[in-house]
Formats: sequence, structure tokens, C-alpha cells
Amino acid sequence: MESIALAYAGVHQIFQLALAAHEMGELDFLCASIFDSPGKLGAHIARHLHSPSAHPLDSEKLPSERVREYPWPFLTHRVVAKLLSQRNSDHHFTNDWFDRHAASFIRQSKAKLFVGAETCALHSMRAAKERGMKCVLDCPGIPMNFLDREASNAAKNWGMKVTPSSNSTAMVDRKMQELELADVILACSEFQKSVLVANGVSAERIRVIPLWVNAGFWRDVNKDKSFSAKPLRVVYAGAVSLRKGVPFLLEAVRLLGDAVTLTLIGPAALEMEPLLSKFPAIQRFPYVPKERLREIYAKQDVLVMPTLGDSFGFVALEAMAAGLPAIASSHCGAPLPDESWRVQAASPEAIAARLQHYIGQPAQLTEDGAIGAAFAAHYTPERYRETARGIFKEMLASPRA
Repeated sequence: MESIALAYAGVHQIFQLALAAHEMGELDFLCASIFDSPGKLGAHIARHLHSPSAHPLDSEKLPSERVREYPWPFLTHRVVAKLLSQRNSDHHFTNDWFDRHAASFIRQSKAKLFVGAETCALHSMRAAKERGMKCVLDCPGIPMNFLDREASNAAKNWGMKVTPSSNSTAMVDRKMQELELADVILACSEFQKSVLVANGVSAERIRVIPLWVNAGFWRDVNKDKSFSAKPLRVVYAGAVSLRKGVPFLLEAVRLLGDAVTLTLIGPAALEMEPLLSKFPAIQRFPYVPKERLREIYAKQDVLVMPTLGDSFGFVALEAMAAGLPAIASSHCGAPLPDESWRVQAASPEAIAARLQHYIGQPAQLTEDGAIGAAFAAHYTPERYRETARGIFKEMLASPRA
């Protein structure tokens, strides 16, 4: 009997979780926005509209007949976002629309377990509870009150006006209700778990399941290993914003002067432009595809992720897989080979000290790059799914709700 039903309008981990259920022989269905597979709408949509939602990693291993598409909320959001490009993006309306449709499938299902994802599981979990199902909530994000508080404190230090949170009050309330309904919550890291617990979520309901990296893609980097050449080449990838801690990285670079160069990859928030204008020597790329990012990494020495709050941080794991040592803040959930690679959040001095370590010992970059690549290679999609299967088996073995 197929005992697990899943639904989510986006990507995140839902396709890997559905594949884990399929590998158990327990997949009832996955409700998704679009799915690039013969006979599916996603196969036609993907030809005209670029979207990772259509074909995420390993999705070709899922049986097409078990995937139910509902693309209209997704397409509506894309059209509205294009027409109103300056509008603050909030998915509440379209996610609620998708979720209500998914709930209609749940009410007809004989599954024992429902797996949904944050922002898109409220009605589905209510429907699942009505049918006596257990509910698992995949929770990829950091609670917004934590991030807002950290950003507000940082903004005062820098004399900046922080960009308002993209989450509406309705979305924040929705996330809280989903957390309350879930029997088990999937967190990406121990750091994320600690923030959830501080927000009142019982630790007993949280299972930490670290994410993965497609190591094969990143390790193909043709690495330029001229580490002895000065200055130290530092790279950052992600949104260039206060919440991502970029001002602290910029200050660390200022402290080190000509001993380092910095490359920033990602779109810059408006709040950052006055500060960035003071660093004309920084190389900036508003956006690059992953293939180009891999090429850029080949010409860098070390990645810094100074975030004020990330539940995981794929970028750090990807950079390590590409052979770069990674420096991550204490508010980044990404695993690291050694905690000496982690620095205090919101501290330019801590970032500068770690960079100075490599400036003084350039040969260490080669050693740490190899250590990071070997470490990242352990975080595979297969490992993720193995952990997920263990959680699913635990849930299916427990009494129905």
C-alpha cells in the first residue's frame, strides 16, 4: 500500500523526499506545480519558461504517473512578478491557492503520512489530520523574527535602513500554524533547530536532516592553484544584503587592505549601494549561472559566508565541493570539516582573523581545499534520502493521529 503523500508548489527538498518515499515503495503521490516528463504540462512549459521547478535533481527517477501537476498558481505568480517587478514578492496568495488544491487530493487519499513544505502545507495538513494521517513539515527557512532582529541590530551599527521582510503578516501567521500542526518538523541544521526551539517549538518534534551537494558537478572545476600569489582572492556568492552579513565582510576586507581582493556574486539590495560605492575595486557579478559560477570559483582562494541567519547554506557546501575552503558565520547551518572554519556572526574582526590565517599560510589553502572537497562529497542526495526514509519508517510505525 502506498502510504506517503507529498505536496509543495516549489522545489526545495520535496522531490528528494518524494523519491525517498518511492524508494521505500510507499509513494502515493506528489502534488507539484510542474514536472518535466513526457505527457506532463511541465514538459511543454519548460520549453518556453526557464524554471528549476520543472526538473530538479534526480526528478527523472520519479514515476511520472505518481506526480500530479497544478501549475496555475505558479504561472500566475510568474506573470504578476514580471508585470510588477518592483513589488515585494510574497507567495501567500498563490501558495494558499496551490495548497487548497493539494488538500483536495489528500481528502481522497488512503495514505498514512502527509509530507508538506513550509508556506504551502496548512490546508493539506488540516485535511490530513481529518483523515487520521501523521504530518511531516519540511521547514527550510529561519524564523523571520530572528532574521529581522539580527538585521535591525546590524542596521543600527552601520547606520543603514534595513529592507523590510518579504514575508507578510499573513505568511508569518501561516508558518506558525503549520509548525503547530506538524507531528514532525524537518530542520536543515542544528543551528536552525536551536532557533526553532528558541521560538517555542518543542525539540522532540524536530529531526535534523542536513541537505546535499551535487559534488560531481562542482569537482569538475579546473582549479587555478597559484595560492602563493598575493593578494588572497576572496569570493562571496548570494544575495548582497544586510541580512546576509555582507557589510561585515566588506569591513573585514577594509581591515586587511591590499592583502585581499573580493568578488561579490549576486544581486545587491538597495540598502547596500551606498556602502558598496566605497569599494570600487570589488569585482561584482549581479547574476551568473552555475556553470559560470564554477568557473569563477576556479580562480578564487576562499569563500566567505558571513550570513546573519541561514538554516543551511548550500553555497558553502558547493564551494567546498569545488575545492575552496569555506569560512561561515556561527549563524550559518552548513556543516564544516572543522569548527575553526566557523567565525562569530556579525564580527568583521573574526572574518579578518580567519582570512589572515590563510594570508600567513597560503599553503594551507591547498590542504584545506582538499579537506573541504572530501568533506562535501559525503553530503549526497542518497545520504539525505536515507535519513528521510528512516524518519518516514518511524512515522509509519507510530499509531495514526
